[in-house]
Amino acid sequence: MVIIDTKPHVLSRINVDVIFQDFKQKIKNADNHPEILKTAEKTLDKAKGIWRPKAVYQWFEFNNKGKDNFGSVIPNSGGLLKFDFGYSFQFLTHAKYALVSVYTIGQAFELESMNASSRGNLLEAYLMDLIGLIVFEKIGQAIKKIAEKQAHKSGWGVSPFMSPGSVHGWEFEEQLNLCALLPLEKINVKIRKDGVLSPFKTISCLIGLGPGYDAAQVGTTCQICSKKHDCQMKNDKSPDEK
Repeated sequence: MVIIDTKPHVLSRINVDVIFQDFKQKIKNADNHPEILKTAEKTLDKAKGIWRPKAVYQWFEFNNKGKDNFGSVIPNSGGLLKFDFGYSFQFLTHAKYALVSVYTIGQAFELESMNASSRGNLLEAYLMDLIGLIVFEKIGQAIKKIAEKQAHKSGWGVSPFMSPGSVHGWEFEEQLNLCALLPLEKINVKIRKDGVLSPFKTISCLIGLGPGYDAAQVGTTCQICSKKHDCQMKNDKSPDEK
C-alpha cells in the first residue's frame, strides 16, 4: 500500500471539549478540598473560550534500514533526512511510512496562564496547566486517529506515539529537523534555534505505520521509561495504555 497523499494538511477547527469530571480527575485529593474544586470550575469556564487548537501533519516515506539506531524520513524533495532515535528505534523497525505532526493549544491560552502566574495566582496557573494537559491529550487523540484510520485502510499497524525528548534515546535537539519538515507558520508556531517551540504549549510527534505492526491503536513508549512506575501522566491513562 502506497500513501499517495503526501502534502501537508492543516487542522484549524479541532473540536476539543473538556468536561469538569475529566478536569477533576487530574486534581490530586480534589474531593478533600471543596474550595479548590470551586476555583477549578471557575477556571475551566474561563479557559473554555481561550484555547485555539491547531495542527499540521504530513505523511512521509520512512527508511528503517539504517544502522546504529538511525532511521530516515524521505522528504518530498527527495534525499534522506536522518534521525538518531537511540534505543527508541526499536519502535520504528516495522515502519514504512511516518505521520509527522505539530500541534498547539494556541498563544491566547499560554498568555492567560502566564498572566495568572504574574498576578501571583499560583492555584489558577496550576489549574490552567492541568487544563492544557487535557487539551493536549485530546488534540493528540485526533492526530492518533488519523494514523489509525490510514493503518486500517492499508491493512497495517501503528507504532507508539513518539516525540523528541520524551522517549528514551531520541534527543530533544532533533525537534529542529523534525519540525523543518512542516510549514509551522500555517498554525502560527515558531521554533527557536535551541529547538523550543512557541507557543510553549506545542508539541511535535512521529507515528510509524507498516505491515509488521500488530497494534491497531497508537500506544505509548512507557515500557522503556525509567519513570513508568510512578508517572502521573501514565497513571491517568486507561488501563489498556499502562
